[in-house]
Amino acid sequence: MDFADLTPAQRAARYALIVCLVGLGVWMLWRFVPALCWAVVLGIATSTLYDRWKARFRGKHRRAWAAGTFTALMGVVLIAPLIYAGALAVSEAISLVRSFIEAARNGPPAPPAWVTGIPWIGDWLRSAWEGLFTNGGVAMPALSHARPTLIEWTRLVGLQVVRRVVTLVFTLLTLFFVYLYRDELRSDVIRASHRLFGASVDRLLARAVAAIRATVDGIVLVAVAEGAIMGAVYALVGVPHPVLLGTVTGAFAMIPFAAPLVFGVVAVVLALQGTVGGAITVAAVGIAMLFIADHFVRPAIIGGAARLPFLWVLLGLLGGVESFGLLGIFLGPALMAALVAIWRGWVSDAPDSGDVPQAEP
Repeated sequence: MDFADLTPAQRAARYALIVCLVGLGVWMLWRFVPALCWAVVLGIATSTLYDRWKARFRGKHRRAWAAGTFTALMGVVLIAPLIYAGALAVSEAISLVRSFIEAARNGPPAPPAWVTGIPWIGDWLRSAWEGLFTNGGVAMPALSHARPTLIEWTRLVGLQVVRRVVTLVFTLLTLFFVYLYRDELRSDVIRASHRLFGASVDRLLARAVAAIRATVDGIVLVAVAEGAIMGAVYALVGVPHPVLLGTVTGAFAMIPFAAPLVFGVVAVVLALQGTVGGAITVAAVGIAMLFIADHFVRPAIIGGAARLPFLWVLLGLLGGVESFGLLGIFLGPALMAALVAIWRGWVSDAPDSGDVPQAEP
């Protein structure tokens, strides 16, 4: 029986059944929605690179080989930094526990010389620093409870890491099928969109896809550049683990206004250690780089490709992060691009200004 031959009651029942099934499916797969969205974002962002990679393969099963190998490369790019950061985090945690134990046994480390040399308050600062580690100080109870607290913290972090790894593995598995059936998925999405909204939806889809690609270029590539520059600065001024700190700075640089949390802490630590020149260098380079990237480079890349003014790019980034977390960095500008396309299409279809009565002077 064709859908047009159904009675109104049967048509309403079928719509209700479809809504219930879709709602049940979304509820069942709700925990996997972020992984599915990440796979779609990565598939759209790397489509050009995947086309070049796929052209290298020949034979009957070239799509499967191309999709499998490219997904493996994406996995290495995403997982390798996590493994490196995790190994360094474990070693730093062990070093921190040893430092706590030595401070509890042998007394506190000496404060930086520049702190004690401050006029009028240098002696008071030295006394306050030493008082923290006396029997009545607040640091001794913290040192006595440092090991169990650190063990509990490590357990919680380990659970979160396991969850993120599971999500990442499922994302890569989904990404493989996105690459494998990309052409079919693209055709199905276009046909379904035409049936639901008509041919005018093509403009919205094109703007959303362009916004995602532009956001990946403007966010990820610029963040990688910021991390590399700050990593070099960290190494130049003698900060320990400059590669790890540069990677962390690049990761935080993907979030608007979050990079100062990293290089600001590094600058403060350098200042407390007496390396005032290094602290000033890190802070000055970080602020200058952040100003150039956020006010010139990213708006030009994202706004130019997605045809979005800088204000809407910024609102899309901030609103996306607030609503969807890290995934919102890419979904927010895509949503704003679709909304702006709807607005421009509605305005272009509006009556001419000649039909609007003009106010008399």
